[in-house]
Amino acid sequence: MKCTTILMLKNEEGNIGPLTEDILAVYADKKIEGEVLLVDDGSTDRSSEICDQLTKDHPGLVRAVHHEKNLGRSYAIRTGFKNAKGEVSIIMDADRQYEPKQIPMFLAKIDEGYDVVTGWRKERTDTFIRRFISRTYNRFIIRRKFKLDIKDQNSGFKAFRTEKAVAMGFDPEGYQGLHRFILPLAALKGLKIAEVPIVHYDRPSGKSYIKFYTVPFITLGDFSKFKKDHKDEIKALRNKK
Repeated sequence: MKCTTILMLKNEEGNIGPLTEDILAVYADKKIEGEVLLVDDGSTDRSSEICDQLTKDHPGLVRAVHHEKNLGRSYAIRTGFKNAKGEVSIIMDADRQYEPKQIPMFLAKIDEGYDVVTGWRKERTDTFIRRFISRTYNRFIIRRKFKLDIKDQNSGFKAFRTEKAVAMGFDPEGYQGLHRFILPLAALKGLKIAEVPIVHYDRPSGKSYIKFYTVPFITLGDFSKFKKDHKDEIKALRNKK
């Protein structure tokens, strides 16, 4: 199988059905052998029921994995990597802010020889404060501290060679949000990374659970732990630059 699109969701009952159908339509139109893997991270609305119905409506094309309680986005990513059947794993937030029609662009970039392709929200629709925090994070941590030429580390639309994604040891234990360091981790493990511009839409349904006033503190705490856990690898990466 070429591709597994992993949809990470919590309480997305208004989005998960249309988004899944849109992805399957892209697969059919572009003749991509792929599946949709729904990772339900402890939803309390009808999302879990809808996920199970989608697996029944599309046997062999849609699968669902349920976390009994909300564990967070990083754990949903790890669950997706471990359960993906495709050669390429595409992670995508299930809020319908990303365009499924751009999936072939990610796959084409992987076929060029990259191990990771990350989306850059060139015209991001989020609030000013979220955009400001993101720009600061990307400038001072991703580019300055890790020397990565990446504009948008936290985009929720990325593609990985599945085998390498599993092997790089993405382990959220002890972190509050390791997903914010997934590209630095990939770089430390020697994966070749590309960035592509993507469209970004307003959320059509549901709400975000991200609290902008806690994210900077969580990120700084995780950054401290990440530096300690990967001290030697970070030093070696900087020396290469």
